[in-house]
Amino acid sequence: MQHLKKGILVLLASVLLFGLAACSSSKETGGSGGKKVLTVSVEEVYKPYVESIKEGFEKENDVTVKIVEKPMFDQLEALPLDGPAGNAPDVMLAAYDRIGGLGQQGHLLEVKPSDTKSFGDKEMQQVTVGGKVYGIPLVIETLVLYYNKDLLKTPPKTFNELEDLTKDKRFAFSSEKGKSTAFLAKWTDFYMSYGLMAGYGGYVFGADGTDSGDIGLNNKGAVEAVEYAEKWFSEYWPKGMQDNTSADDFIQQTFMDGKAAAVIGGPWSASNYKEAGLNYGAAKIPTLPNGKEYAPFAGGKGWVASKYTKEPELAEKWLQYAANDENAYRFYEDTNEVPANLAARKKAGEQKSELTSAVITQYETATPTPNIPEMAEVWTGAESLIFDAAAGKKSAQQSADDAVRVIKENIKEKYVK
Repeated sequence: MQHLKKGILVLLASVLLFGLAACSSSKETGGSGGKKVLTVSVEEVYKPYVESIKEGFEKENDVTVKIVEKPMFDQLEALPLDGPAGNAPDVMLAAYDRIGGLGQQGHLLEVKPSDTKSFGDKEMQQVTVGGKVYGIPLVIETLVLYYNKDLLKTPPKTFNELEDLTKDKRFAFSSEKGKSTAFLAKWTDFYMSYGLMAGYGGYVFGADGTDSGDIGLNNKGAVEAVEYAEKWFSEYWPKGMQDNTSADDFIQQTFMDGKAAAVIGGPWSASNYKEAGLNYGAAKIPTLPNGKEYAPFAGGKGWVASKYTKEPELAEKWLQYAANDENAYRFYEDTNEVPANLAARKKAGEQKSELTSAVITQYETATPTPNIPEMAEVWTGAESLIFDAAAGKKSAQQSADDAVRVIKENIKEKYVK
């Protein structure tokens, strides 16, 4: 009996040791026939693109690329918890304005790009914080002007032309006498109105968006911009344009119904206009009354790697591979999103797409969205900046001053030690 017990114990020990060895071997080889595994997280819409380029990377690096489908912002929100737990992907896409915060908080891998000449200073600025690079640019994004080609032969070049359009009876708003829907823009939304404020000399943070102690949203130029916005709300637009929750739906429906000649919107709106059968065009946003250019936020997204990846070298190689000249242009072909890569962007600009050309042209005057963590306080603090003035609750100066005060107080409370 004793011999039987000993035999069973030896057998169990052998099985346990074999199992541990097998687990250890699987971990070392990545569980894929001896090859390392690189996990790439993208939204479902981008999966075909990753499928189309991963084979080349796998052959070059003797690795298996595993694709995980997850919405971008969900993935970024989960990284601080999933990373330490070992559940985060190796690489993923990230909006530029999220890269700085995640990088500074220690969740993104710092990268040393071998080639930054493929990108402009504006592109690299959006993946850099505190002098450290945390990603490789992939896509550029900014607001543009959409116009109805059945109503306008050419896009308006100035805001004075847009004001003249409000006199056109075709765009009279029947429910409110004297009001017009000729041109519409959701200026109660800070993201949409910032280009107006920047064009008049306002700014979020000083030192190219890195000095949160210097806020320029209540300087002389910013207040002039708010006053100009007030003019549109009080003299031209229907009262419903003041409603931040429903204004966008009103703008989109009015434009698609052919009752607005022009609207300000993002590249993401184009698919809806196309689906609605609208004969639309895209162009640079008109010059402001002060002779300056509208300067909306410059945004987009880039490739980033998790700080928690066990394959940092492979992850960095993917970042540069997936954003190189050839693959950045392939991404444009698949998605119609304008490349950050300069060579790919030049090629995209030659394809005679009005929207692509409009984004490229407008991007030249666009301001990189600050990517430091303090930017989160600006979105909330400036939420009602123009609304309060447009609704007649406060003067332009008071509205701007109050917004800046809230932003400063929140930054002091959360970030200043």
